[in-house]
Formats: sequence, C-alpha cells, structure tokens
Amino acid sequence: MPKTGLAQVSNVTLVLAIATYSVAMLAYACDFAFGKRRAPATSPPSVAPAAGPQPELVGAVVGAGATELAGHAFPADPADPAELADLSIGVDGADGTTGRASGSHPGAAGEHARASGPAAGDDGAAWVGYGGLPAPAPPAASQSRWPLGPWQRLAFLLTCVGLVLQLAAVATRGLSEHRIPWGNMYEFIAAITCAAVLVLVVLAVRFRAYYLGLFVLLPVVLALAVDVVVIYTPAGQLVPALQSYWIAIHVTGMIIAIGAYLFGAVAAVLFLQVARYQRRTAAGRPTPAAGIFDRLPDAAVLDRLSYRTILFAFPAWTFAVIAGAIWADHAWGRYWGWDPKETWSFIIWLVYAAYLHARATAGWRGTRAAYIQLLGFACVLFNLVGVNLWISGLHSYAGLPH
Repeated sequence: MPKTGLAQVSNVTLVLAIATYSVAMLAYACDFAFGKRRAPATSPPSVAPAAGPQPELVGAVVGAGATELAGHAFPADPADPAELADLSIGVDGADGTTGRASGSHPGAAGEHARASGPAAGDDGAAWVGYGGLPAPAPPAASQSRWPLGPWQRLAFLLTCVGLVLQLAAVATRGLSEHRIPWGNMYEFIAAITCAAVLVLVVLAVRFRAYYLGLFVLLPVVLALAVDVVVIYTPAGQLVPALQSYWIAIHVTGMIIAIGAYLFGAVAAVLFLQVARYQRRTAAGRPTPAAGIFDRLPDAAVLDRLSYRTILFAFPAWTFAVIAGAIWADHAWGRYWGWDPKETWSFIIWLVYAAYLHARATAGWRGTRAAYIQLLGFACVLFNLVGVNLWISGLHSYAGLPH
C-alpha cells in the first residue's frame, strides 16, 4: 500500500519547486532588464573585402584547445575546419562589450567562415577576421564559468534549489509507492521537467548559458502547473502491463532524451529569433524587444548549443526505443507491432535522424536545421500528449483521473 504521508510530502515539495522556479524566472527577467548591458556595436573600419563571396559571419577563434565564444567555452578540434567555422560568432570582451560588427547577421550561419588576416590574441590564440575586417578583441582567458551579476547569481541559485526540491518530490513519490516513480502521465511529466532543468544547470555551467534559464523554466513551470492541477494522479501501484524491471530502463531513457529535446527546442527557437533580429538590424529596420536580443549571444552560438544537445539526446532516445522493443517482446511476444506509441516513437527517431544527417552531410546549419528540429519536438509533444489522451493502443495507460 502507498505511504500516504510520503505521497503528501512529494506533493508539497513539488509545489514548492514550482514556486521556486517561478521566482527564479523573475530573477532571470530582472537580469535581462537591469543587468549590465553590452556596449552598442560599432561599425568596423572600411577595408577592401577579400576576393570571392564571403559568408556574413563575424570573427571565429582558432585555438589549440577550447574556443571562448561570447563567454561560452566550446571545445573545438583544430584539425576540423568545419567544426571551427560552425563556431563563428561575435565575441564578447572581458569588459562585457561585444565584438559583433554592425551589419552582420547569421544568414549564412551554416557556411564555412573564410578567414583572412588572423590577429594574435593575448592568450596566444589566433583570432581570424571576417572578410578582411580586423578581428575583435578576445575575452579574458580567466573568465569565470559561474554567473555574473547579482540577478544572474540569484536566479541560478534559485534554479538549483528548485531542482533539489523537484528531485526530492520525485524521490519521495517513488518511496511512497515502493517503485520507480514514473508509472503514469503525472509522474512522467514531473520526471521529464526535472531532466530538462538538470540539463539546463549542467549546460549553463559548462557553456555559460545562463541566459537560457528564463526560456527553459517557462515551459517547465507551465508543464508542472498543468501536471499538478489537471493531470494529478494519487499515488498507487503500477498497472499490470508496467510491472517489470524494464520500466526503469526503457522509461528512464525516454525521460533523459525528452528533457534534452526540450532544452534543444528552446535553444532552436531562440536561434530563429536572434537570427531574425540580426537580419533586421543589418537592414536597418527597428526590432521589438531589441534589449533582450542584445543580451543574447550570436545566432551561431545558439545553433551550436542546440545541435550539441541533440547529439546527446538522440542516442538516449535510440537506446530507449531499443529497450522498449525488447520489453515488448517480453510482454507481448513480439518486438514491434506498430502500436500508436511505437509508431510515433519511430517517427520521432526518423525526424531527429534526418536533422543530424542534414547537418552532417548537406551542411544544413541554421534556419533549415532548426525547423527540422522543431518538427521533431512537435512530434515528441504529440507522442506525449496526443497519443496518451486521444489514441487507443497497448500503451494507453496514462493514468489520468476521470
């Protein structure tokens, strides 16, 4: 029998996590509104452009180890020109000023940057100018990975506190039921959002991507609010179809993958918006909410971060699909039966595989790749919500209240 006391602790802790995430969102918004702003971009001196067509990208960094891009460290392979070209962005200096040249835009974010005129940085790395233009000043080599400014530090601290509270909510829910806590849709959404915040915390520290906190926490808080108010299911035992150790293998892989897919989708949406902003700025047209976009990195950084997230999520999804097929053989005597959930899981796999294939072989970096990725995430959402609620099949045990 479920332990009612622990189940109640789980409910209260999850509500506290939602409240903490909401305050963290407010702190992230205050960082955008009141944090230190970058200096406006200045026009580069007039020089003769290099011969031949030039992609409209701003400076790239060629270093022997890691590349510091807009305050974000991306390890790069110096032997791979495509890898380095894909990292081409405007570079922030140590004083917070931007090296993004006016009139630049990421319309060719997926093309290889043609460097001409490297300039030696203070840290020994070669800073390559775009189109013969002087390279921007490099950032300080000792720049901290941790958040800068009081609002950003407060927001990240609250995000970490909320994550701890949500982990505690998921754990106490499982302890109350004496099983792994993702046997119905309520528990599954709580676990997915927890994975998304965990990805946010790790990548924020790894790549100094604290600017994504507000945009990742927004769908997380909305999903948790719906989860608690609409989808809540009292603690109970698993339905017979789920009483297997394979649930800990198969569903865990799904949770990790979907959490990373959510983060990647947020980065892709921001990429599209920043790319549009940079194109409008280059054309001299006014852009609403320019202050927000000025505090985000160049579009190429967001594109690269989104791509790396999918590179992690796709193998996890592949593993989960394979584990699900093995579980299906144990439960129903066949590996694959084209059940609606199985079919949509395979469709998701195909879309993300097409995304990775297009980037690797056709050079689809940028807008086209972002749209493919968002199509994949739309399939994920339909598989999570639509198939569970509207389509009957062998996987129709979402556990929703009647």
